[in-house]
Amino acid sequence: MLKNRLRVYSVLFSVGYWMLAGFYFVSVRYFGHGEFAPPDLDYADVSTYAAVVGFSIGLLFGAFPLTTLLGLNKRRSFLSVVFIGTSCYVLFFLTVIFFASLYGNSLQFALSYVTSPEGLITLFHLFVASLLYQFILQINKKFGPGVLLEYTFGKYFAPKAEDRAFMFLDLRSSTQLAETLEHVAYSRLMQDCYAELTEPLLNHRAQVYQYVGDEVVVTWKMTRFFSASLCRQFFFEFTDRLSAKSDYFIRSYGICPQFKAGVHCGPVMVAEVGEIKTEIAYHGDVLNTASRIQNLCNHFQRQLLVSESVVAKLEGDDGTKVEFVAEVELKGKGSRTKVYSITREKSSEH
Repeated sequence: MLKNRLRVYSVLFSVGYWMLAGFYFVSVRYFGHGEFAPPDLDYADVSTYAAVVGFSIGLLFGAFPLTTLLGLNKRRSFLSVVFIGTSCYVLFFLTVIFFASLYGNSLQFALSYVTSPEGLITLFHLFVASLLYQFILQINKKFGPGVLLEYTFGKYFAPKAEDRAFMFLDLRSSTQLAETLEHVAYSRLMQDCYAELTEPLLNHRAQVYQYVGDEVVVTWKMTRFFSASLCRQFFFEFTDRLSAKSDYFIRSYGICPQFKAGVHCGPVMVAEVGEIKTEIAYHGDVLNTASRIQNLCNHFQRQLLVSESVVAKLEGDDGTKVEFVAEVELKGKGSRTKVYSITREKSSEH
């Protein structure tokens, strides 16, 4: 599952980052300008100590993310998360330094060390490292899992071909809802709906490509491990999460939101575009086809419509039914497209 893979990547990044931070600290603190270093300092021992401490801190922070422990996964401003996270990390380091100084010494010695030039310089380095660490984590969250790394190494600086599946998710009766609800309430409704995408995205290896008003575009990279079953499982898990919170939605907005979706897969071109504002963009007929299939949901009164190429990649029986709907002529396409609906069997409906 994507969630487990992301957790492993998070731990590896955390360990690597804090080990580098440890080497940086001892290099600057002792090897370069070590006025507080004893004259018989063994650089090999100090480097080993930095590696062990950095590894331990990285493993701790990676395995037990601060954002999860403090409930910072909820919607908050970028600055507030960075500030709260950095403050907590510095408080943690301050506590560790204090008790390490207290071990075998007096309380006065521990207090004097923490407030000494050496102690304050150590805390300053830890503050900078914590601030950068939290900043990188939040930037990665804003871009989406793995995207920051792709930007950093310029993976799509030159266009590349990939096989991908795209799902266009759209809120039903969005125009009527926008007219009924006030602008602020409608925007909050969309925020609450999109918040419920998090777990389905992580559970089914999906990525958000774009949020466009009341529509969101979700994509999957079609590796040899890909199955189109991920698409249908993702969709039904998302609708289940909305249904589970129906009381909240009705109480807050007077309705329980429902989404419709269209899915298509095939080859696309991926490229980093823009100068002042850059993003990784997908180009190709696959996106146009997926969007137009989604537009047919109202016409055929179906919740989830997919193309023939998606049906061909479905695997397993998860309590859903695939039914041929029609062979349609989509705008801009020379050949007709077979469209199928995916519904739940009555025994598996919630």
